[in-house]
Amino acid sequence: DIFEHSRDVILRNAAIDALRERDTGACAQAVAALTAEYGADPLLPAFTILCEKLRTPLPEPIAREVAIAILQELDDAVASAAHAVFGKEAQAWLSPFYAELAASIADYPFDSGHESLHAAPLLLRAGHWMNASVRIEAIASWRRQPAPLAWMIEARCHLAGFDAIMPLLAELAWMAPQRAQLLAPRLELPALDRLVRNFDAEFEGAGTPEDFTWFPAWALIADSRLAECLRLSQAGMN
Repeated sequence: DIFEHSRDVILRNAAIDALRERDTGACAQAVAALTAEYGADPLLPAFTILCEKLRTPLPEPIAREVAIAILQELDDAVASAAHAVFGKEAQAWLSPFYAELAASIADYPFDSGHESLHAAPLLLRAGHWMNASVRIEAIASWRRQPAPLAWMIEARCHLAGFDAIMPLLAELAWMAPQRAQLLAPRLELPALDRLVRNFDAEFEGAGTPEDFTWFPAWALIADSRLAECLRLSQAGMN
């Protein structure tokens, strides 16, 4: 009886181990065994999606429409299945797919109408901060456009921290305040989180996303130690 009740756990763990090792053959065997013996297992649909994703190579060359569809699948079905199976480890498991797609569309120019279809944001999702930074710097006038500027803030946040991103965040707040406001908490910088919380509590604005335009000026008044790094943002906008 103990073996009978643990058999499904054994098969499930075999599938998880095979997926973690990215072993397509072992994964297919484990999913087939689980399907044959426990066809109603709640993780079976997720296992099937992830196993199939491992077995499906990217086409070469890759057309824009195909790249868009692959990215949509990654963000929706595959990401959901990965979170069901791996929980907090899901992003690490997904990372190689984003890096592979980034390499496949490396020659795509930046298009503000299709921001996601560029190597830089895919490399950010893969956690390849330096490579993403290099790709962003190759975009003409990247510091004058909201999307690549936001990407660079994220990359430099991981590479160099709070002081390195404050001049750029100030520029983004002036250029695209709503985007800057949404980006700030995603950076997970305690010093920045404190500033934003205090700004939200103390600044008497119109109550619209445009209020964040005033965040750099308010931050400078709230903490005069920011003067030196925020002076760099003024230089960057000349």
